[in-house]
Amino acid sequence: MEQNKNNAPRRVLTVIEGREENSHMVEGFSSSAKKRGWGFCQILGINSDKLARFDFEGIPLDYVIFRELSVNNYHEAERLMYWLKNNHKTCINADVAGRRMSTSDKHFQQGLFMMDPFLKEYALPTYESRHKKNVLSYVYTGRVHYPFILKDRRGTAGKNIILIKSPSDLDEVEDFEGLLIEQYIEPECDYRVFVIGGVAVGTMRKKGDLDNPGDFVAWSAGREKHPENDPAVLEQLADIATRAASVSKLEYAGVDIIREKGTNKLYLLETNIAAGWPNFVPVTGINIPDLVLDWFEDIDEGKTMSLPESIEKYISARKQYLPQKIVESYNRILSGDKEAISPYRDIFAKYDNRYLCDAGHLFNKLKSAYLELLTSPKPKENYAHLISTIESIPLSWAGQYIGPDVGTLHDGAILSALYLFILHKIQKM
Repeated sequence: MEQNKNNAPRRVLTVIEGREENSHMVEGFSSSAKKRGWGFCQILGINSDKLARFDFEGIPLDYVIFRELSVNNYHEAERLMYWLKNNHKTCINADVAGRRMSTSDKHFQQGLFMMDPFLKEYALPTYESRHKKNVLSYVYTGRVHYPFILKDRRGTAGKNIILIKSPSDLDEVEDFEGLLIEQYIEPECDYRVFVIGGVAVGTMRKKGDLDNPGDFVAWSAGREKHPENDPAVLEQLADIATRAASVSKLEYAGVDIIREKGTNKLYLLETNIAAGWPNFVPVTGINIPDLVLDWFEDIDEGKTMSLPESIEKYISARKQYLPQKIVESYNRILSGDKEAISPYRDIFAKYDNRYLCDAGHLFNKLKSAYLELLTSPKPKENYAHLISTIESIPLSWAGQYIGPDVGTLHDGAILSALYLFILHKIQKM
């Protein structure tokens, strides 16, 4: 880390991005870093020989946004992520689910969504394509129906998506390998939700070519783009997007959700590990680079705080992004209102209750102690084991709050409030 004039350490933000088409995003991060007095470094790539020896002398890697080294460089990326994590560097999206090679794979993503008790309602099952007969078998068995789409496993920007309306359309496909089969959803609109540090910070609504809904590039780019401002819509989208980012272990993600025409049903399309924001920022007025750097600073400050301080500061700073009912419940739990937890019993019942770090297990343990302290408290020694157990569980990877790996701040705020109340109550005994 550099030293400033007062001999105090100065943060240096390093963006690893070697693609010329993304230079505008590098400039955005650079501008945000310099505004707050940070140094800035862009790395176009790392010499493979140096990477093999982990020889990074002279390269500032304390605060890293890792976007891309080169095309199809997944193994290089894994090696660099491993080094950053083991050397305790602050790198966003360093510990993604399935590692970086899998996270951008749409087949893997939908599998994660299907396994989640909440997200499976919004998932789009995808199947691997091998040849024409294989694709038709999914139609004959009723797993997809016409029209459906074939698309690249790691495609971006709506490119290389083929709409299949009949068996004859399959005759036009030259190579089925590497494609995925997915049911076509006719869009009413698309949403891009940005998730940073466990919360949805903003949402953009997009529409494409209304006369040609099969023009996937037009829908991806968005011929019409507007900020989404409806509180009810924002709350639903935020819950889906934060859970999707959470199961993917993405601290920074652009989550794409589609609303089906005619039914208004929402479907979760994908999470983007290196999401772009050039259209998002001017449309919504939300400065994504600034929020990313805020998250870096939050991570740093949390390292020097006690657990209760870290949790309280984190949630306080993010109340603006939480549904009002969550904020109200959080405050009511801290004030000792035993009815405040009632709406969450059914929600946490959907989680596993088998292991110490499962949300259902955490909620039941904390709820029992909370209600007991409000009605017939036992000596504080009786709660010491619960507190030490809770504090031995690492804070949620996506933020400074109590929660399991796949929890979100919507759930974590409730669990954290219960923990904080119990802790403060027994400290006064």
